[in-house]
Amino acid sequence: MLTRRLLLGTLPALSLSSVLAGPAGAQAWPNKPVRVILPGTVGGLVDIGARSVSDALHKELGQPVLIDPRPGANGLLAAQTFLAAPADGHTLYLTVSAHVALPFLMKVPFDVMADFKPIAMIGVSTALLCVPPSSPASTVAEFVAHAKAHPGKLNYLNSGNGTGSHLVPELLKMKYGLDVTSIYYKGLPPGVQDLLGDRLDVAVVSAPLVVHHVKAGRLKALAVVAPQRLPELPDVATMTEQGAGDCEIRTSLPLYGHKSLPDGIVERANAAMVAALADPEALRRLEAAYIQPLPMRPSELADLLGREHLRLGRLIEQLGLKPDGS
Repeated sequence: MLTRRLLLGTLPALSLSSVLAGPAGAQAWPNKPVRVILPGTVGGLVDIGARSVSDALHKELGQPVLIDPRPGANGLLAAQTFLAAPADGHTLYLTVSAHVALPFLMKVPFDVMADFKPIAMIGVSTALLCVPPSSPASTVAEFVAHAKAHPGKLNYLNSGNGTGSHLVPELLKMKYGLDVTSIYYKGLPPGVQDLLGDRLDVAVVSAPLVVHHVKAGRLKALAVVAPQRLPELPDVATMTEQGAGDCEIRTSLPLYGHKSLPDGIVERANAAMVAALADPEALRRLEAAYIQPLPMRPSELADLLGREHLRLGRLIEQLGLKPDGS
């Protein structure tokens, strides 16, 4: 789990000009539009995060940033599409931190650490633990009681193995001894539709996708998956406030390049992202998406993702999860 120090910390901003004197070849990048491939559907967390900063990145790089969602197969389709593209820095990969957990949950045709070079971080998202209005539960404790009264009859939205939507319910199951079934979806938006339609019993969903539904009474929020309550939902307590903080996992949004990407391009792309995260309009969009900006250097991001790789591996082993998320 990302530490509170890291989540709340800030790093010195890098000026774009400070990296233009990098290795030869970096100055010429980018000389055409930059395509950012991402897993998940249009309107999902990663897509929202990418579009929040794309205009600011365009301004910094002088080239359009094209967002290319490729949902399916727990992110494998998007990752393979990225790896098959030319390694010239004009195709990048924006994903979720659960990317580093993939080999613990399934057989993957690439090395999640060695084949992807960390470039920059957009930020860390806030999520809500939600149920349909028909659910008798309004808190974590009430959901636990409901699930214990109906073993094997409830299900939860799993938008990708190793993600918060998958691991938070599994941690709740382990902590409280629950029997709740994982239902896989190609991204959060289609799962939210089934949650709204009372075809799912519980879900951990990125806040921008469900806050308006909660405020309108179309969903109930049991808990906030974040350090603090949301101003829009002041009566919804955090997981920690409800004694379930040890089940909390937050999703971050790292940007990768190919493993052979020259350091000069990595530095320029990183500086452009740091500048984009200071752009007033990008900040407004990120705030509206409940994504906390988290600028960091490539080396710091690599260290963070390495720690997440080890931590999630231990967690998945402890949970005894199978590749299908069951």
